[in-house]
Amino acid sequence: MNIFVAQSGGPTSVINSTLYGVVAQAEEVDGVKNVYASTNGLEGLLKNNIIHLNGKVDLLKKAKDQPGAILGGSRFELTDVDFEKIVDKLLELSINVFCYIGGNGSSRTINKVHEICISRNLEIKCIFIPKTVDNDVCGTDHTPGYLSAAKFLIQSLNHIEADIRSNNFPPQIEIMEVMGGNAGWLIGASAIRKKQKNDFPQIVYLPEDEKTIDEILSDIQSALIESTNILLMVPDHMKLTSVASEINQNNPRHKYNGGVSYRLAQEIQKNLKIKTTITIPNKLYRSSMNLVSHQDLHEAEIIGREAISAALSGESGKLIGIERTSADPYEYKLIRVDLSEISGKERVLPSDYWDSNNFMPTEKFRNYLLPLLEKEIDMESKYLTTEYLF
Repeated sequence: MNIFVAQSGGPTSVINSTLYGVVAQAEEVDGVKNVYASTNGLEGLLKNNIIHLNGKVDLLKKAKDQPGAILGGSRFELTDVDFEKIVDKLLELSINVFCYIGGNGSSRTINKVHEICISRNLEIKCIFIPKTVDNDVCGTDHTPGYLSAAKFLIQSLNHIEADIRSNNFPPQIEIMEVMGGNAGWLIGASAIRKKQKNDFPQIVYLPEDEKTIDEILSDIQSALIESTNILLMVPDHMKLTSVASEINQNNPRHKYNGGVSYRLAQEIQKNLKIKTTITIPNKLYRSSMNLVSHQDLHEAEIIGREAISAALSGESGKLIGIERTSADPYEYKLIRVDLSEISGKERVLPSDYWDSNNFMPTEKFRNYLLPLLEKEIDMESKYLTTEYLF
């Protein structure tokens, strides 16, 4: 029996843990002869850039502790002809199991490969293993990669708040631009520590909501009544009427508006005459291993292992997902979901998870996120300010 695995899209801090889980489980199974992989997703397969992973479990175990995709990701756009070639390449390698680690786009890709295999009466089992910091894949409680990105964001804001509080005059605006695709799961997590509207970050916009410059300026002016300095959180897929990032020109990523914070800063300084600075962590959401979630690392590996178990039990055209069975304490089980039900669909943040008037999570969102992370993050600011000295 031969197994093929590839990574796709942008990496997460735990994507290599999933790869390790796939290969480690495969090597523990009698009858598995070869474990193949390609560099840079299926682009590598099409170009015959094939790696033999047998006997490399120890190296892959080391890779669990490093960021980036050790196989290399890809956003290569496949044609219908490419899909047929991919199946032909799998046949050339005598592949019995194809595991694909990726996000929403990858779910469409492997579902298409699965459908072609069915139409050609081929016994190639196709299993999709989700990963994304966006947490927008349907069919699973949460996606490997999300918890680590959320932990990084929450802890970083804890530090940034201390810095901002030390500069009380003159008024300043700090804009932080956050990854997350078209869904508010990640940027919404930035406000999980808030107890009231004027806590940091005072203003948080979700990618699901469209805003105008006038609305943003009004929100800032209202926040300035209570706070000298404002932390404004904006998504890199922000829907902003009449203002778009120049980075968005000819960008193939759907609704991507990365760099929009620069344009916002210009508008704020022009209209409100307030100093405005920008923080854009970008790849740090995906690569900060010093703040990686231990729960995330564990789940990423066992999902990879489950993919092999599912395929060897005869499953194909499935996503390996997480189903929460208990919130307090957090408990879960792994599930297998038909790709036809979730392929290419985006799971946006539910409207009842967000209090748009106060720019903060509702109790439902807190009950969703905190059991996953509360043992790993500081929910209360531990930093002293001048008020403690009087």
